[in-house]
Amino acid sequence: MKNFLCFVLINIILQNASAAASVTKDPVQNFTQPQIEQIQKIVHNYLVDNPQVLIEVGQKLQEQEVAKEKTKVAQILANIPKYKNQIFDTKAPGRVVLGNPNGKIIVAEFTQHQCPHCKHTAPVVNKLIKNNPEIQRIIIYWPFFGNDAIYSSKAVLAAQKQNKFEALEQAMLAQENFTNKEKTDSIIKSITSIIDNKKLLADMDNKDLERGLKNNFKLAQDLNLIGTPTFIFTNREMTKFSLVPGHTPNFEGDLSRALKEVR
Repeated sequence: MKNFLCFVLINIILQNASAAASVTKDPVQNFTQPQIEQIQKIVHNYLVDNPQVLIEVGQKLQEQEVAKEKTKVAQILANIPKYKNQIFDTKAPGRVVLGNPNGKIIVAEFTQHQCPHCKHTAPVVNKLIKNNPEIQRIIIYWPFFGNDAIYSSKAVLAAQKQNKFEALEQAMLAQENFTNKEKTDSIIKSITSIIDNKKLLADMDNKDLERGLKNNFKLAQDLNLIGTPTFIFTNREMTKFSLVPGHTPNFEGDLSRALKEVR
């Protein structure tokens, strides 16, 4: 791969379009090892003498990534109306419903405890909910980080049976490192004074939770979501929609913008 990239770079540098057009599918095979090494040396020396080329390449790649993300966001926004009833279903298993049950605004949040961005955005989201009492919040667990993520999701979902969701959820989000099964068990034990561990473990085996999480995976796939966290806003009538696709650079501002768009 390195040799191939060097070959491509040297063609760009020399601006030899005709030569590039005649390249075979595996151009490196057309050169001897000494020739390849000479190409590598030329490319290296050129980049050292002209470091602005690397900056230009980096800028171009960044522009391409921004364009790709815009396309993905547009696809998600196009999909939301098709699946609005599933997204904003307050009775489906595998999710937690908080905030104003009669709120004019509904926010669906796809999340998981193993996601560092989800942990970083949590205080900002909580602030938004606190400052806007007309919001109903639906937390949809999408634990694609594996069995550890599924286990912790089941734990907080089961904690609802004892009205201890928020206590366990906050304890989970307070963990800086990856929350594996052992860490989840340790967190549960740390709040034994307010939660019945035996009942919690039994409730975690509820088949509805398993079904709910599977449905969440399918919904995320149908929407073509990029990852967690993802925030989807709508009005009570579900006629307006807005999206915040993750921990964006201006996350707090984007939340406010999304809220205004559906009011």
